[in-house]
Amino acid sequence: MGLTAESIRFLLEARRSGASFEKVLTLGRQDLWVGPERLLALLREFDGAQPAAAEAEMKRRLHAATWRAGAFFRLLGAAEVMSCDASAYEGAELIHDLNQPLPPEWREQFDLVLDGGTLEHVFNLPTALASCMQLAKPGGRVVFFTPANNYCGHGFYQFSPELFWRAFGPANGFQIERFQAMVDTAGFASLFGVKYAFPITGTRWDVSDPAQIGQRVLLVNDAPVLLFVQARKIASVEPFQNWPQQSDYTAQWHDGSPLKPLAATTTGGGLAGWLLKRFPESFCRELLPRLAGWITPLRQRRFLRSLSFANRTAYRRARK
Repeated sequence: MGLTAESIRFLLEARRSGASFEKVLTLGRQDLWVGPERLLALLREFDGAQPAAAEAEMKRRLHAATWRAGAFFRLLGAAEVMSCDASAYEGAELIHDLNQPLPPEWREQFDLVLDGGTLEHVFNLPTALASCMQLAKPGGRVVFFTPANNYCGHGFYQFSPELFWRAFGPANGFQIERFQAMVDTAGFASLFGVKYAFPITGTRWDVSDPAQIGQRVLLVNDAPVLLFVQARKIASVEPFQNWPQQSDYTAQWHDGSPLKPLAATTTGGGLAGWLLKRFPESFCRELLPRLAGWITPLRQRRFLRSLSFANRTAYRRARK
């Protein structure tokens, strides 16, 4: 687990918008995957250039730190930085298996709770999500950098936008402030036996709430994708008193009408009915679609494009 240049930029944007970093908790012992020089350049980007002596002191502190992520948060104004893990093997201060409920005395102690790649490894996900919510102070933030597409085998889970939009809503005392997605920002390679990480730069996309746009926010692609989520605690409530439900199903239950992805116009429906009356169903469902492919040769490309970041209803280029 490590903070890349892009996830660091997301955190700096959070601070600029008013998020407090006074008391920080990371799930797992986060690392920094950028060097002190790059980190100082990012700080200059958001805070402006500091006097040479101040920057030299920052660089010295980062070089000397045994836990650079902790030093980074202290540069952002944190008075206390802690980590929580199931084992003390990396030096975590709070030892706790997130499969289990949170100790009551830890509740509402932190201004920022950061998951940079832990939740997908915790089997009892609802309990772990509830613990993240409970750890944050009222007005505090929970931030996730977590896997979505193309991470099969990395952990127990890959996550969808629907999960976070529904879980971190007002019913559970939270409001999502930012929800973005992008292709993973770090790759791994080796050269002459030397293993190293390299940055991947790309576009961050704002992710729509499925309940707001009235459709599922889907993504089909061939690259590993991360979700960047920032939620603010707006009330002290016990999470998941009522289990979240997928938004398109709740809409169907409310309206009493099932989803009909093949609903057609009056003319189209009439033609489909006429065909089904006169030809075997296998002919209508199998042969005709193959023949239609000759008339619309780009249909697969258009379909896959509608399930990509090019879908402007579901994804919009994020402003930085």
